[in-house]
Amino acid sequence: MGQLVMRCFSFLLVLLVLLGNGCRGTGKVMPVKVEEVLQPLQKIELNSEIVGICADGNRVLMLDNSGTRVLRFDSSFATVETIPLGIRLTAPRGIYADRYYIYVYDDNTLYRLAKDKLVMSAWFNNVRIEGLAGFSPGEMLVIDGDRQVVWLKSLFGESRPFLDRTEIAKPKGMAVFADGIFGVLAGTGWLLKVNRAGIVTESLSVPTGIDLITADKKGRVLVMRRGEPVLFVIADKTIQGYEVQDALNPMALAVTGDRFVILDGGRRILLYALPGK
Repeated sequence: MGQLVMRCFSFLLVLLVLLGNGCRGTGKVMPVKVEEVLQPLQKIELNSEIVGICADGNRVLMLDNSGTRVLRFDSSFATVETIPLGIRLTAPRGIYADRYYIYVYDDNTLYRLAKDKLVMSAWFNNVRIEGLAGFSPGEMLVIDGDRQVVWLKSLFGESRPFLDRTEIAKPKGMAVFADGIFGVLAGTGWLLKVNRAGIVTESLSVPTGIDLITADKKGRVLVMRRGEPVLFVIADKTIQGYEVQDALNPMALAVTGDRFVILDGGRRILLYALPGK
């Protein structure tokens, strides 16, 4: 009799979990149509190979493949500064910035560089980063590709799970939306919207293979497949595709002001006006 009660209790518990997950908003976006071609406003040929880009206010930061420096361009891309890295990255992979810090990472370590003193230190070890998003100044959400976990890394270095593999499968990228909601790409073809408590509030299906993501000030999501010259813009459960002219091998994507920037093939930067401004 006791075993029967326990089995009934377990069944009810599972049912409640399923019902709770069913309360999450889900939906498929509208079919994609690539109807418009976006022409580049500006093309910049680079003297060295770049492995990652990110917006830093109205400026753009670029991580050099040498692992020894970051290039900082102004909003017009007319002026460039060089920020030396105190620790050389052996296999540099990406870059991110918030108000106080620049973050760079290689195959297994996330480093943090203070903007005021340019002091660099290892901040998160033994992690294969698939994406970063600022949680608050000095605090980061970090996608761990090996463990399929999104960590919340605090200002003083403590880390705790924010999302685990039961909530998102194969996380591939992340962005912060204008309303403070986070968008996380799943390799299974879903975009999850997550609040600051780590609760998934909405799930939207997206074209498979999407692995580049950013967002603009209107809260629209911009995504691409690495290596393919098509930009998808997601807003209000609709998705529009745009062919990005002259983009031969997109490797990274960022938004700055009213433009978006593509790192093309490692040695070229392409600037485009945001569609539908």
